[in-house]
Amino acid sequence: MAALAGLVAHGGVAGAFVEALIALAVILVLGAVWIRERQARRDQRERSESPSDEGSSTS
Repeated sequence: MAALAGLVAHGGVAGAFVEALIALAVILVLGAVWIRERQARRDQRERSESPSDEGSSTS
């Protein structure tokens, strides 16, 4: 990360490019966490609404 700090500190087109990549990486990480949490909440809601007959199979 120190190498990126030196590049960003110089400014210019290269610095703007690196800043945009860093911002994109942060947005992607936050988006991935948000999607994972939404899926976990949906799965938890579906499990609580459906009867728990999955474990008891009658043959």
